[in-house]
Amino acid sequence: MQNDMSNGLLNKITKSPDIPSLVVQQITELIKTGDLKPGDRLPSENEMTRRFGISRISLREAMKLLEAKGYIVSRGRRGKFVLRADSHQLESKIGDILAFDHNKIWELLAVRIIIDSEAAAMAALHATRDQIEELSTFESNAQALGISNLLNTKEGGRLYANFYQNLADSTNNTIFAHLMKSISSILRGALPYSRQKLMHVPGASEMFYSHHKKIIEAIRSHNPEKAKKLVIEHIDWLEKTMKMILE
Repeated sequence: MQNDMSNGLLNKITKSPDIPSLVVQQITELIKTGDLKPGDRLPSENEMTRRFGISRISLREAMKLLEAKGYIVSRGRRGKFVLRADSHQLESKIGDILAFDHNKIWELLAVRIIIDSEAAAMAALHATRDQIEELSTFESNAQALGISNLLNTKEGGRLYANFYQNLADSTNNTIFAHLMKSISSILRGALPYSRQKLMHVPGASEMFYSHHKKIIEAIRSHNPEKAKKLVIEHIDWLEKTMKMILE
């Protein structure tokens, strides 16, 4: 490995229901800060399991996630190497595609209507009290920001993206959450484009807030059918509104 990681850059991971995600978080942070650079080789499997204090199964799952996200590449017996610096390149690429061909937004919404609605149904069945409270921070943060500013600021976009990150965790289905998060960078790439278009629609920010407040209430009431239906209605509204703007 070109970058010496013997100086304690990897930290022990405490007991958690989602250890692979914590491994991914540590390694991606090292990549983003430049402690790990493109071309650097990661420590061996034995070394990383020792440093993290985790099982081989958890580590291998984390490595698969990092490969799926495009952060690392496996080169057989030579080991695993850092492939790119961060995920912003992919996000920008998606934004560029949408700006060039806005019809791609309908393909993206078709994916979201399947994944996000199922996530809401699963969350209504399996979310813990703490996870529901975390989802509810969307409401309090939106109110602090100003509901009318949800689509007018980057912070509003982050609140929206974080809601769906928390929704993924709230399914308490590790595989589904990983699948949902593995495409999150693609979805985030569409946010600036969508927000730029929707911010000029009167009452759009208020609709965003209202839709998600109802979704949270359905999850809190453990009503999977209603939670799923409300997410579908939100994305249907997005599609109809975007078509009104673009077509």
